[in-house]
This record gives sequence, structure tokens and C-alpha cells, in this order.
Amino acid sequence: MAQPKDDSRVSVERMRALLARWLQSLELHARYLKLPDAYYWHVQPWPVHERPLPWVVRLARQKATELLRALEEHCGRGDRQFAVGLEQMVFLANLVGLQPAGRHVPLADPQAERREMLQTADTATREAPRPRAPRASARAARATRGNTTTIRTPRSASVPTPPNAAARVVIEDAVRLLQWGRRWHELGELISRLHGRPAVGDARRILRAHRAQIEVDAAQP
Repeated sequence: MAQPKDDSRVSVERMRALLARWLQSLELHARYLKLPDAYYWHVQPWPVHERPLPWVVRLARQKATELLRALEEHCGRGDRQFAVGLEQMVFLANLVGLQPAGRHVPLADPQAERREMLQTADTATREAPRPRAPRASARAARATRGNTTTIRTPRSASVPTPPNAAARVVIEDAVRLLQWGRRWHELGELISRLHGRPAVGDARRILRAHRAQIEVDAAQP
């Protein structure tokens, strides 16, 4: 009768690789703690999540290190079933245990890192926030208020209104996020989280008004 196959050695190697990947990711997150939002949200092609707090990153590093140490201690005693149990818990947690609230520490990949976003905290905080440009309609109202002799020429519907400074920033953000693989319906919320950007409703209005231009620019290599 054939003996049942022992996959425990494979489980050990898989858990070692997984814990090493977690620790590598958490090292990157520890570097990102001082980044302002404007840099953090662009330093990696993140999934939608809430930015982890510093204490969460520190606690996660501590627990992952302790778990790796426990794995090696059990393996040193010849107990590979400990790794099997860990692997089963990871599988079940991902399958049924986690709530999709966005409150997780996403994996950070050093190969996907945008190093130009790794500005020091001092450099980043010295940058002045972009002033929000006044609405085009408000400027037009001020220009025409009290001037009853102004002759208005109808604007052609086929000619889009040139974007103002605030809209250009949103357009650039949208092009970059689309090139990173984000979906159109995610853009308004993601952009509104960035430093100095308009609220989510204003961001979505800008996106709708300039969608054609954004999609063309995003398709460029």
C-alpha cells in the first residue's frame, strides 16, 4: 500500500517565502510612513485601501518576525506540521475570515516602486499646496457683472472648454492612474485623497468633462 505523500516540506518553503515577502513589504511601508499623501498614493500602484497607521506597520513587522522565528524553531525540532497549520490558516483567512473594509496593509513590491516619490519629509513639507483655481463660472460672472453692453457669442458645442489649473492637475492624475491599471470608476475617489486636490464630487465633474482627452493621453505609450 502506497504511503500518503508528505507535503509538509513544501508547506515550510511556501510559508518561508510568504513571510519573507511580508517582511520585505513591511520594510517598504516603514520607509513610506513619513511620506505625505501626495507621494504615498503614487509611490506604488496600490489597490484601494485605507493608508495604514504607523503603529499598525510596526506591530505587523513585530508579529511577522515573531512568526518567522516560531516557524524556524518548530522546523528545527522536526515539526513541519506547524507550517502546514499556518498555511491552512492563511488560506482560510483569505477565503472566509477577512472583511473587505480596505483596512489592510497592501503588499509593496520594490520592483514597482516609483523612487522619484521617495522625497524626504522635510522636502515634501516645504512644498506649498497648490491653490485651488476659482471656478470658471465665477470668473465669468465677475467679468460680466455690471457690463450690460457685452455681446456674447455662442460657444461651439464641439469645442471643449480649456481646463484650468485645478482641472489640469486632476487630468494628469487620471492619466497616470489609468496607465497604472486603475479603473475609471475608481479615479474620482483616489484623486480626491491626494494633497491639494478637489473634493470627490468636483474631481468627478472634471473627469466627466475631460474624459475624451484623458483616455487619449492614457493610451499613449
